Amino acid sequence: MQVKSGLVHRFIGGTLGRTLLASVVLPASLAGPPAPQGGFPSLSVLPLPPHKSVAADTDFGRDASGAYYFFSPSGSLRLARLTVEHPMGAKDLWRETWTTVPLPSLPGFRVRAAAIGGNHLFLGGERGGGGAVVRSFQIGIREEGGHEKMALTGQVDYFPEAADVAIRLLSLDMKARILWLGYDSGKVESGPPFLLLHDRVLWADPAGYLPLPSETTLSSGPPPLLVPRAIHSSGQPCFSCRFYLTSRMPSPEGEIRNEPVRASTMVDSSMGLLPAGQGLGIFLGRVPTVCRIPESGQDAGLSSCHRVTGNTLPLAASWWGNRLAYLFPPGGIDKRMKDRWVVAIVNPARLYSSIEKLRSGESFNFARLIREKGTLLALPAGSNPRLGTFSSEGRDLILFGRSHLYRIAPGT
Repeated sequence: MQVKSGLVHRFIGGTLGRTLLASVVLPASLAGPPAPQGGFPSLSVLPLPPHKSVAADTDFGRDASGAYYFFSPSGSLRLARLTVEHPMGAKDLWRETWTTVPLPSLPGFRVRAAAIGGNHLFLGGERGGGGAVVRSFQIGIREEGGHEKMALTGQVDYFPEAADVAIRLLSLDMKARILWLGYDSGKVESGPPFLLLHDRVLWADPAGYLPLPSETTLSSGPPPLLVPRAIHSSGQPCFSCRFYLTSRMPSPEGEIRNEPVRASTMVDSSMGLLPAGQGLGIFLGRVPTVCRIPESGQDAGLSSCHRVTGNTLPLAASWWGNRLAYLFPPGGIDKRMKDRWVVAIVNPARLYSSIEKLRSGESFNFARLIREKGTLLALPAGSNPRLGTFSSEGRDLILFGRSHLYRIAPGT
């Protein structure tokens, strides 16, 4: 076997629901300088069983134990749970365990989005006869015959104060203990419509939210799904306010407001928003731009915007410790990798210093900076990454493809 992708892997055995995998992990295909810690990251690829695959529209989540959850709104309405571990501490062996559970009957309920975490499954959609609803289930795990079994318990329904809203997405913010709701405004948007900063969230549309209740507070009934009003501080219409800021922490009154944010007509986020670190965001649209995200305030507006040039821009991003990781499509960052998806890892301070040196009107060559200052790691040919699973887990960066799990460990 030729080791062009930097990895060898094979099945060595398994039983129903539980499989052992062996992988020899070698340095992956890399370009650019090593990571600041020294040494190149290493990539391990674990094939999923032949009867398991991750759908393109899968909603993804994790819990504190490190288990992965998958739910496809267009699938068979089953929640799947995967655990991956080293049996008996053997670093060259992996054991995966799958368990699934069907959802209770949902007559008249159209599921549009899901969020999973904190031992809960949240489903957002419309109920029969119209009107938005978020349905919550508790996720329970028990041992049965030496295998983990999953069950859904404790169903709770949450309804908005307004009856004419439609839910587009759900995003679970465990740090702030908030379930964010992206409401459907009718705009055509194909990428992530929000940008999470350490203390605030920038949205392409006004967002709703649900403060995660404690179990004891449900005795008085579930709270409503809140639909914050977008009110400019002056009380006057703001025709250049095309984005909205929300705080990740409620006010002393317990409410979260959408604060309108001014933006020039050149700033478009129809293809999504991605982090750039240091309070910067990348706005993917007809003319990609990078801008500084404002703090909340009376004259909040995007500032220091520069057009982003380069070949293809990343389609997903994740914080990995104090670094940023971007996922580029084949040929997007390096012509030598025209048939390979690439994970690019960069120190955000490099982005910030380069952008700060630009004069007004100058463009920012994002791809060139990544090639010169970042670390490029190519996934094996034929990878089909699921963008919504790109995230960090402890010291590792993880990504699921249609039939593989990719784990990137820092260099040593």
